[in-house]
Amino acid sequence: MTETQPKATRPPKQEQQPASPEVTEVAPGVLRMQLPIWMPGLGHVNMYALVDDKGLTVVDPGLPGPQSWKALKTRLKTAGYGLKNIHTVLVTHSHPDHFGGAGRIARETGAELITHHAFSTWTVKGPAPHTALTEGEARRAEVEAAALAQSLDVEPDELPTINDPEVVPDDTDETEPTATPWGAITPWGTRNEGPPRRRRMMIKAMRMLFTPPEPTRRVHHGTRVRMAGREWFAVHTPGHTVDHICAWDPETGTLLTGDHVLPSITPHVSGVRHADSLKSYLATLDLVARLDGVKLGLPAHGNPFTDVPGRVKAIQEHHVERMEMLRAAGIALGPATVPELSHEVFPKRHWGTMAESETFAHLEHMVNTGVAERWEEGGVLHYRVAEAS
Repeated sequence: MTETQPKATRPPKQEQQPASPEVTEVAPGVLRMQLPIWMPGLGHVNMYALVDDKGLTVVDPGLPGPQSWKALKTRLKTAGYGLKNIHTVLVTHSHPDHFGGAGRIARETGAELITHHAFSTWTVKGPAPHTALTEGEARRAEVEAAALAQSLDVEPDELPTINDPEVVPDDTDETEPTATPWGAITPWGTRNEGPPRRRRMMIKAMRMLFTPPEPTRRVHHGTRVRMAGREWFAVHTPGHTVDHICAWDPETGTLLTGDHVLPSITPHVSGVRHADSLKSYLATLDLVARLDGVKLGLPAHGNPFTDVPGRVKAIQEHHVERMEMLRAAGIALGPATVPELSHEVFPKRHWGTMAESETFAHLEHMVNTGVAERWEEGGVLHYRVAEAS
């Protein structure tokens, strides 16, 4: 998640609030349950439980580990349910605070586990068409997601309910790693030093002790998913990750936004070489804002919000401002690398691969729109603001 204000003056963000034990009904048949997480800048993840006559579908069941698992079971008990009532798990995207409890629920209950077709983690890679994972693929580390939708130029004014290539033209089964392993060279040519040592040790321990989920059903854009006794639709929204999906209920105007649209924090957009991930993100923001009758956004972090188009507009304006900051920095610095430019637009406490990745995403979008130019020297990408025509 991106924050740019100095810590001393930054107002508190609702996404940073600690997990509450309260269980609330936020839409017809939809219960909000907050689970604790230790991700930087976040205090909780919202697990939603969608109730029907067969039991529950749970969405984004938190991090792996005993603290989250205990909270998950406690929240279910508060609502009058148990693990045995869960028949389906939906994971919005391949980040551990969203998929962490999914595999264990599926193993212990036999629940169906639904993700986008491109879902992948450090040991589970998105499969090629009509093929099962090989043993070698299942062991591959550091692969976070698959092929990125590169262009989303259509501005639809109604919900697409089929796999429409004009809406998400690259919602395919092709796979391409988008996460850079620690110590490896990033797409912009520098070395990924990884997170601080303490957090790196926590992540390594989690990877050794935790088996990521293996989806039993992989969906595409427009796939129908029955939850809370109603037909919902998967909406592929790449940008934050390439496999991100929202879930849309046209009957009640409810949108499960995952991390695509958050109420007060701007979701991180990762840069991917040879693809314009920011273009995909901005276009799919338009996609969800234009859903006919959208009334309520249910985010993965923070509180439910009613003005989805208004929040989309604010996030888009943030990215325009970020590109203006990069343009000004490029004019001041002249030719510069991604790390150099990231230091101009992010506070020092946020310097590192994550800030560089988002800077890279913005620079690539600026190159593709003719605002900047790019070249390579010694394996490192350099950028220069394009001269005014």
